[in-house]
Amino acid sequence: MSEGVLVLDVVGKIVFANQAIAEIFSLANDGFIGKRLLEVIRLVELSDLVEAVRRSGQPVEREMKLVFPAEKNLLGLANLAGDNIAVIIRDITAMKQLESLRSDFVANVSHELKTPLTAIKGYVDTLVAGAIDDPDNNRRFLEKIAKNADSLAALIDDILALSRLEVHRGIAPFEKVFLADEIEKALETLAPAIKEKRIEIVNLSGGAVVGEPSQLYRAILNLLDNAIKYSHPGGKVEIVIAKTEKELCLSVTDHGMGIPAEHHARIFERFYRVDKARSREMGGTGLGLAIVKHIMEIHGGRVELKSAAGQGAKFTLVFVSRHL
Repeated sequence: MSEGVLVLDVVGKIVFANQAIAEIFSLANDGFIGKRLLEVIRLVELSDLVEAVRRSGQPVEREMKLVFPAEKNLLGLANLAGDNIAVIIRDITAMKQLESLRSDFVANVSHELKTPLTAIKGYVDTLVAGAIDDPDNNRRFLEKIAKNADSLAALIDDILALSRLEVHRGIAPFEKVFLADEIEKALETLAPAIKEKRIEIVNLSGGAVVGEPSQLYRAILNLLDNAIKYSHPGGKVEIVIAKTEKELCLSVTDHGMGIPAEHHARIFERFYRVDKARSREMGGTGLGLAIVKHIMEIHGGRVELKSAAGQGAKFTLVFVSRHL
């Protein structure tokens, strides 16, 4: 059983414990039979659960928090078993983490959707109040509305894309994909931004992998888009593909503002931004790198980052041998 099972006698001594109990509470495999509960498991909530059953004679279920030797969320169910008390312990740490992620995601989505909607409503209200007849401002307000509407559409598109990737829905059958072709398509899409910022593109690409072309294009597009956005005007972005017997690595390197080391561990989280104000100003949704990570996981690979503040950033898509 994955659930831990404990049986205590009428004086509160342990008469039975399965292997799962030892694993959940990091106990030695023997030596605790015949001892009192708190001598072995120093969790007051568990002792209180047992006492609640002893007093009421009814089943009792409670959530508990284990702090040492490792933080865990536990669900305990205790009931009478003749003269004894039986306790079932389930480790619900992973479930609690998923609930927290889901809650955070809903809160973040709500906030991210509200930001452009608030701006749109503000400009519309201003136009309705009379600014529509102000030739010096009406066009500017309409352009602001259009920009925020585009941001809203991009955000919704990324949310839907991430949702599909998480459940592997809408993924076409894998085929041989020539990465140089997908890179060229991405560069064509980003051509206006490249021209506007006068970015030099160094493209040393070549090689093929097995995958889903549209998803790989999206991953490459997201990395190139970020590299261009965070490059200084007149800067350089390098695209390099290197291959070994076991891996193929596609790296995108810019020489812009870089990412401080303290942000590396969270940079692929949904809605995580190093500089929130700057990211929104540039039209980022906060989901691009999370999408890249999921795409690479679907392809059996990974995405890596090397960067330091003020020294640019290098993102690498790593494909393992079975997908080459």
